[in-house]
Amino acid sequence: MRNPKLNPYLSSDEVDFYNTVFQFSEEKVLPSALDRDETETWSDDLWKEFGKAGLTGLSIDAKYGGQSASCLQNSHATDAFAAGSLDGGLGLSWAAHTIIGSLPIVFQGTEEQKAKYLPSLASGKWMAGFALTEPASGSDAASLLTKAEEVPEGWKINGSKIYITNGSVGQVFVVMARTAEKGRGPLGISAFIVESSTPGFKVSKVLKKLGHHTSMTAELTFEDMIVPKESLLGPLNSGFLRIGKEILEWERTVFVAGLAGAMEFCFRQGVRYSRERVQFGKSIDSFHAMKEILTRNWVYIQACRRLIYWVSKRKDEQIPSPLESSLGKLISSEIAEDVAKDSVQLHGGYGYMKEYSVERFYRDVKLGTIGGGTSEIQRSIISSLYPGKAKFFLDFAFPENPTELRGKTIQILASLIQSVESLPDRKKKQSFEFAFADALSLFVLFYHAEKDIEQQNPLYTKQEKTDDANLLAYFLLYKYCPSISRLHSVSPKEVKALNDVFLEFTIGIEEKIAARFEALREIV
Repeated sequence: MRNPKLNPYLSSDEVDFYNTVFQFSEEKVLPSALDRDETETWSDDLWKEFGKAGLTGLSIDAKYGGQSASCLQNSHATDAFAAGSLDGGLGLSWAAHTIIGSLPIVFQGTEEQKAKYLPSLASGKWMAGFALTEPASGSDAASLLTKAEEVPEGWKINGSKIYITNGSVGQVFVVMARTAEKGRGPLGISAFIVESSTPGFKVSKVLKKLGHHTSMTAELTFEDMIVPKESLLGPLNSGFLRIGKEILEWERTVFVAGLAGAMEFCFRQGVRYSRERVQFGKSIDSFHAMKEILTRNWVYIQACRRLIYWVSKRKDEQIPSPLESSLGKLISSEIAEDVAKDSVQLHGGYGYMKEYSVERFYRDVKLGTIGGGTSEIQRSIISSLYPGKAKFFLDFAFPENPTELRGKTIQILASLIQSVESLPDRKKKQSFEFAFADALSLFVLFYHAEKDIEQQNPLYTKQEKTDDANLLAYFLLYKYCPSISRLHSVSPKEVKALNDVFLEFTIGIEEKIAARFEALREIV
């Protein structure tokens, strides 16, 4: 029985849904995950089980046979699925189908398009995908070369796409193609609904990957492929801007929520293993290094959930959140890499073996800092979208003269952000741009940890949240202070103050970790 304290951010109305997805994942998916990963096999049978469980239509309106799930509900689902099976590949294919494959039709489709495609996508009869990236246009997605030319029969599409999730197993794809001269940039790109049975649609190569072996990724080629005029999705020449704007925020939020669940899986397994593994005459959970790994894992899980659920709720309130979704993806994917590395390390030689799932997560997690926009791209987005202190700090109320060390840290970060924000070199010098993004990220993370302390939660006491907020500050300042220190030449006072508070957080840290771990080990 899964302890509800493992995810204390679920309301009484949300926990049943979360547990249903978790149980589906643990019972239906986990038993075969190792074999499918080893053989790099896609399972049609499991996909049918997704359909029977109603999971293939989460993001689709109930009118068309779906569940009309919100962004938060979709995030809960991907979190729960990863927590139950750690099958990153199957989770990726599912999320690609429900979010970037189906939502463009939900958001931009005509009534005729919705009626034609959404019922079969909702039932799982058809699987969807999103075809944007090309061999020569990755991070610079708007420079794509695939061309759609209007002809009497409809649109003739020529070009190729790469790294397409579900490319070899899907039936319906949203394809981005240039419909105006390249000089128009993103304004000259349109979206089309393309069926894989269309003559000229070719799976040119199924790609071998570092991880996510249970998901099929392919290179697609379009050779004089004719699609009907009614395949145009949304207004002509604005598919990239309209669909990209709407879908990427969902992608960077819902996909990343799975990392929280994956970290929880590693936490549960790590606690059990460290309790049972005996070395030098005692269980390894008695050693500080192991306590620190597992405590850091726990603190990162909940920080990730606070951030992703916050962005999800913003999306459900129709608040544009490009900066916030990029921030959530950046931090969650980077701390998940740390958890994956530490989880393998905790298991030692067994962690290096395929029989232990942490090895799979170690390979799968790398996609988080690459797919949907690399960490470098996210930092550039965060820095460029920062609206200035007058708008940014409207969402954050904190005391001007805090007495708590955590409050001082938030105040220092706020001062650092304001002292650097208007510098001409901030957007010209990439090291400044990236350090500025890291400072913004830490500010938001610490702010939400502090705000959460005052929220009543029977599963997560005020003292527990206070202890975790202190540990989060310690762990993340250790991780990101070197980056932020690159701003020393332009904001020496604030950078020095930040490094000073980090040193204060280190006082008695071993005892604080040990005390927190004693409580955490009882959760599993």
